[in-house]
Amino acid sequence: MAPEIRPAPFTRPEPVPAARRPYLVFMRVGATDLLPDWLAAEPQRNWDLFVSGYLPREPHPAAIATHTGGYNKLEHFHQCVKSGVLDLSDYRYVLLADDDLAVTGGSISDFFETTERLGLTVSHPAQDWSGYWSHRIMLRNPLAEWRETNFVEVMCPCFETGFLARHLDAIPITRSTWGSDHAYCHLAHAAGGKVGIVDTAVIRHTKPIQASGAFYRKLAADGIDPGVELETVLVDLPPAYRDHRVLGIHVRRGPLALLRQAAAHFTEKHKRRIMKLCGHHQRHED
Repeated sequence: MAPEIRPAPFTRPEPVPAARRPYLVFMRVGATDLLPDWLAAEPQRNWDLFVSGYLPREPHPAAIATHTGGYNKLEHFHQCVKSGVLDLSDYRYVLLADDDLAVTGGSISDFFETTERLGLTVSHPAQDWSGYWSHRIMLRNPLAEWRETNFVEVMCPCFETGFLARHLDAIPITRSTWGSDHAYCHLAHAAGGKVGIVDTAVIRHTKPIQASGAFYRKLAADGIDPGVELETVLVDLPPAYRDHRVLGIHVRRGPLALLRQAAAHFTEKHKRRIMKLCGHHQRHED
């Protein structure tokens, strides 16, 4: 019998001020973070900031609000929206970011604008090959503008807020967050939307992915098996959402578009070999 997924208790804080910009970054922040780099790189950013803390912390001066709660990023975001603490009605897109991501290509402001121009329901910046990664599909295709996919991971997903208004409660939120990413991508497609990875915006995951890290130790102490949680979600999804798939590769228009298209398909097909030739290695093979 599948384990029941229950939200953690939630203490209702005060509502946050109205939006000033069209987009929002909801960042889950721990003891150390790269948020100062994000802010320093974009003095004229088009996004507001909501800081979600693992532990109580002083209000961030650049944030519309700083709150603590939730077992994980997704759970706290859900709590804040459902309680009315965070009103998304003035925002067109919201990005749910981890705090250990360095922006190495483009900018988050450009990413938001590209996502809206392309009409993506759920999206994600591409990941730098030199960083730590879990899913090869997330790694940047340098010849593409964006790739339509059936999956974007939970590290830094971006959602169209109208989609969230209609479907937030339908997204299963596991304690490990495993499986939630498969589910929200399926929900987006089922609602007639598009899911994609934007290759013109690049982030680098700066910390090793360790099953022995603090978060996974907490899961183990609480008796939570991420693999079991993943299967609990996948059993309710169509089989096509078990495997990561690129549904289409899109390049910039221009006189060399056909050549770029062919090269982008070649790169995607042979990404594993190209990475090894370039000296990029990962401990596991996805």
